[in-house]
This record gives sequence, C-alpha cells and structure tokens, in this order.
Amino acid sequence: MVSLTIDEKKVTVEEGATILKAAEKLGIEIPSFCFHDKLEPVGACRMCMVEVEKMPKLQVACATTVSEGMVVKTNTPEVNRARRGVLEFLLINHPLDCPTCDKGGECDLQNFVFKYGSDKSRFVEEKRRFVVDPKSKFDDLSIGRQIIRNMNRCILCRKCVRFIKEIAGENDLGTFRRGAKSEINVLPDIPADNPYSGNVVEICPVGALTSKSFRYKIRVWQTKKTPSICPHCGDGCNITLWTKDDRIYRITSRKNNQIDEGFLCDKGRFGLEFVNHPERLTTPLIKKNGKFVPCDWDEALTLVANKFKTILGKFGNDSLAGIGSSKSTNEDNYIFQKFFRVVLGTSNIDHRVDSENPLPSPDPSNYNQIYTMTNSIAEIENAKLVLIFGCDLEKEHPIINLRAIKSARKGNVLILANSEKTNLNRFARQELIYKKGTEVALLNGLAREIIEGRLFDLNKIEVSKEEIDRLKQLVLPYDEEKVFQITKIAPDKIKSLANSFAKAESIIILCGKEIISHPQNKEVIDSLYNLILLTGHWGRKNCGVNLLWEDCNSQGALDCGVLPDRLPGFVHISDESKRKRIEEVWKAKLPDKPGLSFNQMLKEIHAGKIKAMYVMGENPLEKYPDREYVKSALDKLDFLVVQDISLTETGTMADVVFPGASFAEKDGTFTNVERRVQRLKRAFDPLGNSKADWEIVSLLAQAMGYEFDYLSAKEIFNEIAKVSPIYEHMSYEEIGEVGIQWKLKLE
Repeated sequence: MVSLTIDEKKVTVEEGATILKAAEKLGIEIPSFCFHDKLEPVGACRMCMVEVEKMPKLQVACATTVSEGMVVKTNTPEVNRARRGVLEFLLINHPLDCPTCDKGGECDLQNFVFKYGSDKSRFVEEKRRFVVDPKSKFDDLSIGRQIIRNMNRCILCRKCVRFIKEIAGENDLGTFRRGAKSEINVLPDIPADNPYSGNVVEICPVGALTSKSFRYKIRVWQTKKTPSICPHCGDGCNITLWTKDDRIYRITSRKNNQIDEGFLCDKGRFGLEFVNHPERLTTPLIKKNGKFVPCDWDEALTLVANKFKTILGKFGNDSLAGIGSSKSTNEDNYIFQKFFRVVLGTSNIDHRVDSENPLPSPDPSNYNQIYTMTNSIAEIENAKLVLIFGCDLEKEHPIINLRAIKSARKGNVLILANSEKTNLNRFARQELIYKKGTEVALLNGLAREIIEGRLFDLNKIEVSKEEIDRLKQLVLPYDEEKVFQITKIAPDKIKSLANSFAKAESIIILCGKEIISHPQNKEVIDSLYNLILLTGHWGRKNCGVNLLWEDCNSQGALDCGVLPDRLPGFVHISDESKRKRIEEVWKAKLPDKPGLSFNQMLKEIHAGKIKAMYVMGENPLEKYPDREYVKSALDKLDFLVVQDISLTETGTMADVVFPGASFAEKDGTFTNVERRVQRLKRAFDPLGNSKADWEIVSLLAQAMGYEFDYLSAKEIFNEIAKVSPIYEHMSYEEIGEVGIQWKLKLE
C-alpha cells in the first residue's frame, strides 16, 4: 500500500494506482476526456494535469502512478490555467452548435468549459471543417447501423477506438491520417458493425458519435431515468431506461463491475422497440366465432375462472397444465406456480418449452446436478484456463464473451470446443471443431487420455482409486482411433487438451445452448464434472462447470419452482418436512406428487387427459423443436389461455388472451445466469389496460375464491424469501444496486 497527500488530505491506495484513482477515493474531481477506468490510460487529452511536489512540470493524473509520500495539488492557479489552455485549444475548431447537438446537457466539454473555461477566445481564424456533404452544415457520416459520426465535434480522445480494440477485440474503427487532419473513421464499405459498437456512443465525451435511434428525438433533461435490468439474455446487465410519456427513448449502461463493467451489447442497447410496439396487447381478448373481441377484465377473468372450475369438477386437478416463463420476473413466476398448486391443486407446471429432452430438475445438494453457474461472471477472467464448450458465446452471452476476451488478453489459456467456428477463435489458444452430437465421445476420449497418461495426482484429487477404476472402464472403449472416427478430432489435439487440463492451476468450463439442449445433455455434463474431479479442480478457487442459461430469468424460473417436481428453492415436492413449511406460509395443502413436464403434457393432451392450459409469457409454437406436434396438441385442448405482451403464434390459438406488462412497466426481480438476484423498477405504468403478470394471476385466483391479495412485487419477494432456502437470507430492500448472489454449497 502507498500513502500520499492530495489537496492536504491523506489517502492510502494500492501500489501501482494512479493519482486519478487516489483522488477519486477522496471524492476529489479531476476532469478528464480520454480516461476510462476499463481502458489503458494514454494521457492524450492533458485535461487531468496536476501539480506534484518535486516534479518540474505538471503531470497527467490518469497515467502517473503514486509513490510513497507524494504530495499532489489539483486546484492551483497553474493547474487551472493549464486546463483553460486545453479547453481553449479544443474550442479552436469545435463548432459551437450545442443547440442542435444531441450531447447537449450531458457533454463533458460543455460542462468543463462552464467550470474551468473562459467566454473569450484569442482565435479569429475560420474553423477547420471535415466536409462530408458541402450542401449540409452538419457533416454527419453514417459509420455503422446505429452510429453517426460528426468529426468536427471530435476532440480525438480516441476512447472509441481504444474500446473497440481493447475491450470488444475488434478493428472496425480507427484513427486515420495524422496531426490536425486526424480523423476517426471506418474502412471503405466496412462499417462499425460489431455487437458492441453502441458503446462508443455512450463513452464519447462530446457529440462526435451519436445513435440514429435517439438523435433529434428528445432532450435528455426532459426524460426520466429509471434503473432496470436488460431483458434480452441471461447475463443480467444493469441498464438505465430514459423515458417520457410512457415511452422508452434510449437505454444506457448502469455499471455493475460484478457483471457488465459498464458495457452493453447492441441488442441490449437498441432492442427496445417491442415495449412501445404498435401491436402491443393493451386489453383482454375473448375469441368469439373464431375472432378475437376486446373485453374488460371482469368479463375475461370470470370466463376463465368459470371454465377452469368446470374442467376441475368434471376431469379433476390434473386435467389442467401451466407454462411459466424464463422471461417473466421471479414474482410473476412464483405467483403463477403458487396459483397452480394452491388454487388448481396440480403440479403440472413447467417453463422448459425449448427442448425435447430438458435436463432433470436441478438438485444443488448433488454436485453433478447443480445445472447452473458454479462460478461468478467476474471469476472468468481469473481462471488460468477457460474452456468454452458447445457455445457461441458472442451470440448467446455477449457480455460474458467480453470477460473471456479479457481473460485471454491477460495471458490465460482460452480453448474453444464447438461444432462450428465462432468469432471468439481469434483469441483462442486452441480450437476444436467436432462433429455435432459427438460431445460425449470427445469428453470420454479426453478422460481416457488423462487416465492412461497418468496426468493426475491421486494425492491432490477427491476421487478414490475405485472411482478412477470405474471411470477407466467407462472410457476404455474410447481410444484415439475411435474418438477420431466419431468426432473428427485428431489425436494430437486430444493430447494437447489433456495436457492443458492437467497443467492448469484453475479451470472454468462454460457450456451453452448446444449442451443444455443436447439429446444427451446429462451425460455430457456428467462427463465434464468427471474431468474437473479427475484433474483435481473440483471446489477450488476459480474452477467449476458452468451452464449458461439463455434467457433473462431462466435461473429465476428454476429458483421459483416453475417445475413439475420442485417447489421454490429446489425443494423436492416429496420432501414432507420442507413441503409442510411452505404449506404453513401459504396456508394451503399442496400436491405431494410430481406433475408433468412440458413434453409429458403434450403427450397427455394428445391422450385426451389434459383439457386446458394456461401459458404465461411463453411461445411454445415458436420455441419447441417440433412445431407441428405442439400445434396439434394445442388444437386438441378444450380451453387455452395465453398471457403475453403481444399476440404470439401461440396466442392466436387461445380462447382468452390476457395483456401482460413489459419489463419496463413493472417492479420485480430477475436472477441472472450467475445466480445474482437484481431489481428492475417500473419506468411508467402498464400501457392501456395491461397488467403485471403476477397481478393478473392474483386477480384470477380471487375470481376463483382464493385470497391472493398481494399489493406489490416487494411483498411477493419477501414471501419468496420465507419459503425458499436459497433466498431466505435476502430481502427486497437489501438487494441494492449490484444485486445479491445466492450461495451455492458445493458438497
């Protein structure tokens, strides 16, 4: 640790820290244009100059490391004169077009000139202009699907270029020419089109880079800012919604160093049209004579309640089934599964509609049935070896992809094993392209190589000799020739990977959609756990097998019991003592036998045993691999209720449609892929007559004579914490800005 003095205040920071970081710890502002805490400092803008005793000239705070006893002054006449000089030079050619510039109101140059600059200029010469169109005054140039560049406003801090290269690992933006003619641009006919390009708009300190979807729409001071969570994938990036008059105008990042480090993918940043889409459902619909007719809530709820009562009375509890959603909040899913178990008396409930062979319901007490991330997102960059297996990380989990790139840039080993090439291969030390569907053979061949080569130490692993012998017999048939014939992976690559596994101090394995939906998914995951155990990495720091669930609340749907055999918190429905604890809170008797999975539901519908289905926030017709099979099943139902924000393909087949609220219109929580529970907040009221999913289900329960009188998402979450062993140490208020990760006991 190093101690120094800044503006007569003592501070202690880690060795290697910069003056800027030390000042930040004291709450002292040092202005800067080119600095970004996730980029390498370059000291280009010279705005952060400070006085340092015993140094002959001013130093840049962003790139000067601290030393013991250093004395720094940030607000002297010489420092302020230097800052005014920097600003005067920046304004020589900068157009004074603040009234038409989209950055007005949040522009660093504008703010620093107001605080440190002068209203006078010594320069009377004509300003330099980067001409794009002689007929236009603005010289706007499209350099990407969403990005407009105005070089006249650029101050050449190069944050945009540095982000693209250092963080995104791309090269589609650069600095061209030199000196006063330097400009930020793309190559001819090659736009900035990487999945992270929108970040350059946000980190630009002036109005040189703006987004097409936001520019000229509204002024930032007219909008309201609401913290929320991105709804597009399981990473759980923290975002800010900028809204006015029940409309989202833009989305920006809200830095959470545990997850996103202040960056968003373009889908998360620009994929907001669905919230205010003109075809949003805003009122309940009832199908009459084959056509949907709008109605009020009382009519729709009464119809559904009466129909459910009739079916229950005639065919029994198990004649109904429900589909929850991996995109609905924890509170929505919790109330939905509670409705089925308490009101309808059945556990025929699931949310896994995208696979013909879903994994068994997770069991966190059994190490090889955890089926989640055993590590955190932040740990990925610290593992000495990262294996991406059956996953196109950039497409499925773009922000976790940035962590993998960061890990590789740190010098850690990145290995890819997929059935197709991915964009991440530029950073990989080794890439294996296997024949799709041969993952088990590949992993068994790898395990055999480790065992046959004695690439393990019995004294360092938690596997008995008997277990080693059992594994040896299991993998014995998978010799080099057989593995090559099956997988098309050459023996030397298997040996190389085996040696990498054996030598690595720590290993993190990331498995994606291809593994989760694999016909032999359980066998593949078991084989991965065998490798981690065999090489002695189980339970060690920065080690683990991680399943990356796809949707924004896939983990939360599991956690909250939207499963046929698990109650909230992964309590097995047959566990009498734990089930009774939940019954006491719910004041109701619960089914003690598992219900049906979605695949089993389809079979029972075709068999004529399930008569009605209630689908909340899902679209099985679109997601299930066999679309015609699902369609024929839904056609056989006596009654179908669909609840969603828009009329999906599944919704068109419904008898009644309930209009749900989008993520921007409700409070609640999502649990991301690393088990982190995070809050999203309502930015505006639900559009039209739509309602939050939990509110609709509660109203239906009341229409059927049950007391589901919840008033808020907060009340529901605190009830979840009462019944769920994994959420029991949480409260809605304590979730805070960065969320709470529920603990995983690796037994």
